Amino acid sequence: MPTLFHVGAYRVVVYLNDHAPAHVHAVGAEGEGRFALGNEPGDVRLMEVSGISRSDLRRIVAAIIDRHQECLDIWRSIHGH
Repeated sequence: MPTLFHVGAYRVVVYLNDHAPAHVHAVGAEGEGRFALGNEPGDVRLMEVSGISRSDLRRIVAAIIDRHQECLDIWRSIHGH
C-alpha cells in the first residue's frame, strides 16, 4: 500500500488489491476514512469513516482536493482504470 502523502497523523494511501471506483484511504491510529476521487477535484467525497474527527476530515479532504490529479494518476497506474 503506497503512501501518497501525510495529513497530520494520517497517511493517505492506495491499496494495491483494491476495487473501483477510484478512491484513497486515510489511515491513522485513531481511525480510517475512504474517499472517492471522481474525475475532478470538486468530485472528492467521503465514502466511509471511522474514528476521524470532523476537523481532521476537513484537512484530509482539502489535501486530497489539492493533490487530486496526483491521487488519480497513482490510482490509475496501480489499477489501470
